[in-house]
Amino acid sequence: MNAFRQLVGIQARRTMREPAAVFFMLAFAPMFAVAMGLIFGNEPVAQFGGRGYLDANLVSFTAIIVVILGLIIVPVDILSQRDSGALRRFRATPLRPGTYVAADVLVRFVISLTSIVVMLAIGILAFGARPEGNLGSVLLVAALGVVVFLAVGYALAAVLPSQGVGQALGNILVFPLIFLSGAAVPLDVLPDDVRRVAQVSPLTQLVELLRGLWDGQPWSEQWVPVVVLLGLLAVAGVVASRFFRWE
Repeated sequence: MNAFRQLVGIQARRTMREPAAVFFMLAFAPMFAVAMGLIFGNEPVAQFGGRGYLDANLVSFTAIIVVILGLIIVPVDILSQRDSGALRRFRATPLRPGTYVAADVLVRFVISLTSIVVMLAIGILAFGARPEGNLGSVLLVAALGVVVFLAVGYALAAVLPSQGVGQALGNILVFPLIFLSGAAVPLDVLPDDVRRVAQVSPLTQLVELLRGLWDGQPWSEQWVPVVVLLGLLAVAGVVASRFFRWE
């Protein structure tokens, strides 16, 4: 246990020294909430059924953070360490890959979830955004989203050959997934065929689950996105545990 705590401390210090990780995992979500609040405000408008922009969209910003985390930050960082030989040093120690992964996941989970909590607090306290549902349920799903996409990030790091490939793939996938999820552009404005394709994306399912609980819908109406996210978590976890390697 002492070794695990020490490893968590090492991973936390290493992660916080990475400018990109600090920005996207910690600062981006609160800054994005402030920017959107200042640009659009939160006055009730007909477009959002008499609700404000942040009332309707704040919780969806969570999806932007987790997909950047899972498809770019995590795989690029892990692949960079592997390419440079930094991970190879662990091979000569009694440290198991699972222990390293657990410590790294814990650090990234805490940082990312803290950022999301601060983002929601800014929207609620500074701009008057109000959830119609249970905020605890929303935070639980936000935590699930972080875990799922952390697992996706480790699965990608396990199977991709290099940092360059990881960065290219992440950049190719992230922006279409964001725009097709409803996190940045309401799905209602997209053509019907595009909306049907978007429903296949687990990021879209995460957005719909977050919005549903934020809007006060019961868990019983949200079983499809829950099953999709748990299924993705299981698949990504199996791939990551099966193929993760030091070099």
